[in-house]
Amino acid sequence: MNHYRRRAGFCAPLFLALAPRVMMGVVMLHFALPANAQAPAPLPPTAQSLANAGNTILIPDRGEVTVLKLDDQLRLGKPIEDGKALTFTSSDSIDGVVDREMVLRGRAQIRRNGAVLKADEVHYDPDTDIADLVGNAEMSKGNVTFKGPTAQFKVDAREGEMKTPSYELRDNRATGTADKLTIQSSDIFVFDNATYSTCTPQNLDWYFSVDRMEIDNEQKEMVGTGGVLHVFDVPVAYVPYITAPTANQRRSGILSPVAGYNSNNGFDITQPYYVDIAPNRDLLVLPRYMSDRGLQLGGQYRFLDPSYVGTLAGDYMHDIKTGTDRWRYDWQQRQLFSGAMGPGGVPMPGSWTGYANIARVSDSAYPTDFSQSIAGVVTSQFRQELGTSKGLTGDLSNWIVSAKATTFQTLQPDPINIVQAPYNLLPNITASYNNRLTPTVADPTSKYVALPSGPTNTFSVDFSRFQYNIQGNLAATAPGAYSQADRTILRGAMAYPEITPGYYITPKISFQANNYNATALNPGTAPAQGFVLPTFSVDSGLAFERDAAELHSFFGRDMVLTMEPRAFYVYTPYQNQSNTPLFDTADGGYGLSQIFTENNFIGGDRVADNNKLTMGLTSRMLEASSGAERAVFTLAQRQEFTGQKVGLYGTVVDPSTYSDTLGAASVRLLGNFSADVFADYNAQLNQFAQTTYGASWRPTPGRSLNIGYQTLWTPPTVASPQNNVLAAPAATTVNQYNISGQWPITREISVVGRWGYDALTSKTLNTLAAMEWTRDCWTFRAAYSQITNPTLVTPLTTQILFQVEFRGFGSVGSNPVDIMKLNVPGYLPTSKPIPPSTYENYQ
Repeated sequence: MNHYRRRAGFCAPLFLALAPRVMMGVVMLHFALPANAQAPAPLPPTAQSLANAGNTILIPDRGEVTVLKLDDQLRLGKPIEDGKALTFTSSDSIDGVVDREMVLRGRAQIRRNGAVLKADEVHYDPDTDIADLVGNAEMSKGNVTFKGPTAQFKVDAREGEMKTPSYELRDNRATGTADKLTIQSSDIFVFDNATYSTCTPQNLDWYFSVDRMEIDNEQKEMVGTGGVLHVFDVPVAYVPYITAPTANQRRSGILSPVAGYNSNNGFDITQPYYVDIAPNRDLLVLPRYMSDRGLQLGGQYRFLDPSYVGTLAGDYMHDIKTGTDRWRYDWQQRQLFSGAMGPGGVPMPGSWTGYANIARVSDSAYPTDFSQSIAGVVTSQFRQELGTSKGLTGDLSNWIVSAKATTFQTLQPDPINIVQAPYNLLPNITASYNNRLTPTVADPTSKYVALPSGPTNTFSVDFSRFQYNIQGNLAATAPGAYSQADRTILRGAMAYPEITPGYYITPKISFQANNYNATALNPGTAPAQGFVLPTFSVDSGLAFERDAAELHSFFGRDMVLTMEPRAFYVYTPYQNQSNTPLFDTADGGYGLSQIFTENNFIGGDRVADNNKLTMGLTSRMLEASSGAERAVFTLAQRQEFTGQKVGLYGTVVDPSTYSDTLGAASVRLLGNFSADVFADYNAQLNQFAQTTYGASWRPTPGRSLNIGYQTLWTPPTVASPQNNVLAAPAATTVNQYNISGQWPITREISVVGRWGYDALTSKTLNTLAAMEWTRDCWTFRAAYSQITNPTLVTPLTTQILFQVEFRGFGSVGSNPVDIMKLNVPGYLPTSKPIPPSTYENYQ
């Protein structure tokens, strides 16, 4: 008999399984695919298991005699000094005189401290320490291998030479040939008349030919002089001096230039220069030339320390197109003054931290003219903020004191469509108390965390001074009727949570008190009104689960089905707040994360009157072995016993007691298919107030298809002269589609694209069409991008980007990878390098 297992004493009868079965069947019927489960193959026997079985022959200890033993596993040993390392030889036959001259013939080898010499025949003279390698000579150590017909090598000095060698550097897959190789030490190799490429010898699509080349295997650097770049055996560029890393390590030098075309700037070329200042500091210098605007100088400085981390960036130019000086700066830093940081960067109790987040531009059109992303084009606000926070200690260890100062730069790129500016916050000071602030402790067995019990008490004092500089801004951008205001907020709450695996219930009593001292912009403005309001709420829920054998055939593994009903009641009495100003408060919206909250306003200037009961039901499909969530379905609705009168911009005249019905579903199938749906249905209007659909399929890396749709209906806006807000009718404000994806069309070529469409204006919002052509040692990328922003004077921005990436060497051209990542969820570059294995050259 199917039944739910109880969690802490609760059971559910069979009929409760009907709802999730129906929901699962309707949603997943269209995606159902046959799936077969198969047990994994048994693991091969290990050395330990063989030893335990008694099949291993142990070599006895012979005291000071060194025995060359064969190992059944690949192992990494500790480094040995050359002076203490032993020399081993092997061959089919050996001739010579002891301690005078030795001749190894047939698969001859000399090994010492990781270095290996191989040849058909090896002549070794201990007096001169010279080994002559004759026939198929090979020298290798670590990640470097050289091959040639003959070679001569000083074993102890690690010096030697080889005629007409070929070489391989496994760190970056580099190969080449030369007329002569001179080994100056164990890490310095000099080549005469050499080639250098990261292509395989069978597909030498590009390579450098140099008169002289030196590879420093310790510094991981290649330096060449007199170089010529060949593409498909055609010389295309003369490079008198070449330097490149031979591994993935930082070093100072010129980076590959960035080039492209932009409809606002013309041809755009940037030549970066990287400065490796220290292991925890670097500088990127970015001179940039735009044919329509002139030369721009920019840079980015990064720093990292145990007590602080941050970046400092900026640029400056004299724009010949506008005839003005234009600039930008951006400073971001996180600082630990005292104490310690916990996991995830969370300050430990008693720590004192600070931060800076300051960015500003010279004019309103700066992001539109110089940004290459959608987010940059639509940016209309820059923040300048400094803040600090201190956790108190001793008897006050449950208190945290913080302070911050914030100003805003609001851009006005279109003089017709005015953007309203927020109030500056100069300053904000907060002191908060929480009796659960002390860290949790483990139980005596150290296996579980001991959760604190008993009531939860919180209290906070928040003082803010809001200022708006009307002289430095347009009057229409004023966020309200006040030029300055002091606001003090007191909050307090006491809750008594009872949490078990099968149920939870949390009764809570809280209050909020606001007090204002405001200066009006115009005489006759009503005084700012404060308030004191209590709130009572009860949040409760149950949790049932059962084994879902009927889902095994669909998912191919054992599944658990849960049923989680939830009830949330909140009561707050009504108090008229029509004369209470708005400084930092907005409507929190209506969604699953907001419907179970006590106040549907975000900020400190509004407290909604409530007499509401919210009921919800969630069902999950979990993997029994791992607990991974494969599907979740939620249905919720709020019943208002009395209509909410408090509105964002005044008192609601005829409040309704009806609330919309919310539904959401999220599915994660085993074939890397996922779908998410959210809907807000209003039965009185017989329409969806908000819908969001999204689905993606990513069967393998480099293959992804995404589709999304979003619509939003906005209720009417009440006019509020006090907050500088005009009346607006109800309307559908968002109705957009987007499709994106990445897919290979051949073994070498894949396409990337995105299309965004706005049904309200019947216009395309953004378009991206790109392709990637990946060969053995290079990748060519080309992208065409259009971004539409109808609020700007120049609404359309067009970009043409390209990139030629040489594997392990560098790239030429602008980098469309960033734009592809921003536009296509799940995008992966096709030329992602595979790091060499530690045991790739293990001998």
